[in-house]
Amino acid sequence: MIRSTALTLAALFLFSPVGATAQTEPMTTLHVGVLPAEICGGVFYGIDRGYFKKAGITIDVQMFTNGNAIAAGLASGALDIGLTDVVNIMAAHTHGLPLVYIAPSLLNTEKAPTFALIVAKDGPIHTAKDVNGKTIAVNGLKNISQLGFEAWVDNNGGDSKTIKWVEMPFPVMPGAIAQGTINGGLPPEPALSAAEAGGDRVVVMDHNAIAPEYLLSGWVTTRGWADAHRDTVKKFADVIREAALWANKNHDESAPILASYTKIPVEVVRKMRRGDFAIEFVPAQLQPMIEAAVKYGIIDKSFPMSEIIYSTK
Repeated sequence: MIRSTALTLAALFLFSPVGATAQTEPMTTLHVGVLPAEICGGVFYGIDRGYFKKAGITIDVQMFTNGNAIAAGLASGALDIGLTDVVNIMAAHTHGLPLVYIAPSLLNTEKAPTFALIVAKDGPIHTAKDVNGKTIAVNGLKNISQLGFEAWVDNNGGDSKTIKWVEMPFPVMPGAIAQGTINGGLPPEPALSAAEAGGDRVVVMDHNAIAPEYLLSGWVTTRGWADAHRDTVKKFADVIREAALWANKNHDESAPILASYTKIPVEVVRKMRRGDFAIEFVPAQLQPMIEAAVKYGIIDKSFPMSEIIYSTK
């Protein structure tokens, strides 16, 4: 699935005028692709709290249902900046596509884990060892959820090679668990909390996964667009950093903002497992993700994280 997505994007980059919208002067309006999820909180909070306005930037928020569609929007020139997870940008990079991170987004940490496994309340799965030989559902094979889970299983006494993986939409997972079709699923928030509220048990991956803290996603653009708009890229990254610093200390105040953009009921947001945002790109939070992707066959070879990080210095 990752490979087919990368090849599709390759065709888009070859036959679409990516550089057609590039200008020599900084833009005041940015077309930004987002998902209805907390990982895009940096943009939501930056708009709501006036950080972008202060920086002289207007954000045209364009909502998408998945990261692949955002990447396609970047390739076609319809978007200037978008949110994509680490697995997608690694796959794009290894296929020679000129996507680069300009600002980090959400982290998964042992203190604030955002990944968890849902299982039957009275089922046999309680630890990583209990997953051996079981059938686990993800919304996309070899995606970021599967990568983090495989590492957690292997580093906590289990054997990920014995797991049977199936692809399944998040809302279907609880019913499939109840029917015995699968033994567990890996939904994000708010589907995770919804499943727990519906009676499923949550096994939190809060110890010894890929790293104590690892980056899940970030804000990406094409290298050509970034080269043509270096000042705007820096301003955007500075706002995202300011928003991250605020959000990490203000979950209560950020909840209604997140709810208004994602359409998740605010009472659900307040009960969700909320993550922490990265303040800057840190090798220990990103390079282990690249090495894990090689280990588990998502990409063919390793590369230094600097190759996918755009620097305005």
